Amino acid sequence: MSTVTVPTAAGADLPARGALRALLPALAAHRAMTARTCAAALLEQGSLVALVTLAAHTVGIAVIEGRAPTAGTVTALVALVLVRALMTWREMDLSHDLAYRVLAALRVHVFDGMARSAPARVAGRRSGDLAATAMADVEALEFFYAHTTAQLLAAGTVFTGGSVLLILVEPWLLVAVLPVAALLAAAPFADAGARTV
Repeated sequence: MSTVTVPTAAGADLPARGALRALLPALAAHRAMTARTCAAALLEQGSLVALVTLAAHTVGIAVIEGRAPTAGTVTALVALVLVRALMTWREMDLSHDLAYRVLAALRVHVFDGMARSAPARVAGRRSGDLAATAMADVEALEFFYAHTTAQLLAAGTVFTGGSVLLILVEPWLLVAVLPVAALLAAAPFADAGARTV
């Protein structure tokens, strides 16, 4: 099966299938930092889900039963807001630390590759221009390493945990959630298909 290529803004072609998966091995040298980043993302997203769920439950009780929230509920809401804020900051801190560590290693690999191939592969182009282009490409990966891997893993874990909880508490709600989740999961692939001609 041949790979479909997706043109980038710069005009270069990237393999569409497996391109993101090919970026994951660069994380192998940073397993501990990756684990800490994933844990922070999981706590951040989990606290958000808990906060929204408890807030919705509190409002529902107030509207339907006319009862004010208890002191324990208010304390839990405040605690969840604080945990969410702290974990959001911590997750961003760790994910960017991880991303810049990976990018530093990638820059070294790019420069080593250029040193091995120059001048034979420079093909009349200035090495400074090639280095600038290569470094810009490496910098473009910052978004992937800082904002994608840990967040997707945490989102999958939170969704799975939430689904198990829904099965135990209100199974009929899962019937409403699963089609929406399937559409959300399929959306990036549909968008990628629209970009490949």
